[in-house]
Amino acid sequence: MYTPSPFRVTDHAELLRFMRAHPFVTLVTAPGGVPFASHIPLLIEEEGEELFLRSHLALANPQWQHFGGVDALVIFQGPHALVDSAWYASSPNVPTWNYAVVHAYGQARIVNGEATRRIAYGLVQQHTPDMAAIPAHFERRMLAGVVTFELRVSRLEGKFKLSQNKPQGDRINVQRELSASPHGTEREVAAMMDTP
Repeated sequence: MYTPSPFRVTDHAELLRFMRAHPFVTLVTAPGGVPFASHIPLLIEEEGEELFLRSHLALANPQWQHFGGVDALVIFQGPHALVDSAWYASSPNVPTWNYAVVHAYGQARIVNGEATRRIAYGLVQQHTPDMAAIPAHFERRMLAGVVTFELRVSRLEGKFKLSQNKPQGDRINVQRELSASPHGTEREVAAMMDTP
């Protein structure tokens, strides 16, 4: 990911907070150099010094066959907003986009047995903890239709592009305009601009 220094985020705790706030991700593999993407929720779990991303894919989704031997990319997408060039006090300027993303890289591997159930129920607990119990026969059928996996993270990259490269007056104007937006994601970007 192209990350100019004003936008680069390297603080591990900050990256983890962001990832946990945005756990619906894009998983990208590139078998034979051809990109393939799936959009999935996942678990973010620390084990000692290691960080694992865990989830499942439908058995019919061929992406699980891409695992092993090469890195996959997991993209955590946060809020984003168009920045109108008319908001700047300085000139000339062009429109741009403010946004926040984290990229996680690592090799994914298939896990089986009790790990399948633990990951499936971990996702339920994280996203729908009040879900009603399901019958055992239905659970078996559902779990038989998925492939569970874990990705051990080998590298994290964070990019929070929040007008840090602009003069203070421009940053204040952009934040004010986004704060007044009727769109929640744009107000989220404004709130991130408050964060040191």
